[in-house]
Amino acid sequence: MPGMNVAVKLHMDHMHDRLNHLVDDSLGVRFKFPDGVKPHHAEGKHIRTYSRGHKFSQLEDWAMDVCYHLATCCYGGNNMDQERIFALHEFIDGEARNWFRRHVLHTNRDKQDWTFKEVLIGLYNCFVNVATMQEAREAFRTAVYDTQTGIQTFYKELIGHAQNMAVYLDEFTIWETFLDGIPAEMHCALIHDDNLSPEVNTVTEFLA
Repeated sequence: MPGMNVAVKLHMDHMHDRLNHLVDDSLGVRFKFPDGVKPHHAEGKHIRTYSRGHKFSQLEDWAMDVCYHLATCCYGGNNMDQERIFALHEFIDGEARNWFRRHVLHTNRDKQDWTFKEVLIGLYNCFVNVATMQEAREAFRTAVYDTQTGIQTFYKELIGHAQNMAVYLDEFTIWETFLDGIPAEMHCALIHDDNLSPEVNTVTEFLA
């Protein structure tokens, strides 16, 4: 893309890699059912449709749900790309569906041959705002604990901001920000009274 600065390009390349890895992990090999067990072609009604969204986490969460649904429907492997692309139509709506019809399905489309990965990256390039990289970093840094919503909501907020960054933060940084952000008396109670430690205990134990 002409005129794109290096930071933005690196950010976009990293997000493209995350989508590619998601597809490889979930659909790289066709799921094989045990002998005597029939493939389960479950309906995808539980999967929310993607219409657009400027946050990467919105696209990534949706893509994850779709990919693992397609995997259980035996759409994995190297020779199922077209089937996966056609199946996507069921899971997109609004502006994303308009983009999909115009650029992927239309007879007079500019690009004739699409891979499943390229469609996901195309949705990213069209709808995800690269400015969210800096916004997410700032939002993570300035997140504030709210006594009304509690400790679990605060942790989920931090995770949500981290997910929108180009490089996902290491677990220690997330834990450090979480513990620094909760009230001092709560911090002391968790560390000293309950003898909990980020190096030993799980997230579930801290949030219980």
